[in-house]
Amino acid sequence: MTPVNQPVNEEEMLEKLKEVSFFSMFAENDEIMNKIARMCEIRAYRAGSAIIEEGEYGDELFIIISGEINIEKKTMQNERYTVTTLDSSMGGLYVGELALIDNDRRSASVMANTDCDCLVIDRDEFLKFGDQNPTAGLSITRAIASQLAGKLRKTNEDVITLFSALVQEIAGNE
Repeated sequence: MTPVNQPVNEEEMLEKLKEVSFFSMFAENDEIMNKIARMCEIRAYRAGSAIIEEGEYGDELFIIISGEINIEKKTMQNERYTVTTLDSSMGGLYVGELALIDNDRRSASVMANTDCDCLVIDRDEFLKFGDQNPTAGLSITRAIASQLAGKLRKTNEDVITLFSALVQEIAGNE
């Protein structure tokens, strides 16, 4: 697929990969970075199109190399709302990393707010990379797991905050 914004050469691709937190530990290791780059497919998305759909099964990581995305969730009434808007200029922007670890449904939708170019890594390619490069694969998997653990801790704190606010609201209405 032809990139929407501009062609990405190998050097630019490597620089974008080095910005991703769980690949950055190999920034000085050309051999590993080149192997990671070979796993990538460049894919383009037009403004308004879905990159990831909440509820669908997914097996790909998306590194946003250009453009702006919206992370969206559905309400209980099945209405979408935007959780956050992110721009590739932030550097190291990626979504869908959990799909490299497990085969389950997507927890949110990712919409192209503008035309977007992405580097896409398929889980099967990532697993093959890990089998062929066990030290690097384990390091990357640990880094992803660590980031996911941090997100889980933050979510737990948010749930406790919301629960406490609900209890206070109910107590105030009695």
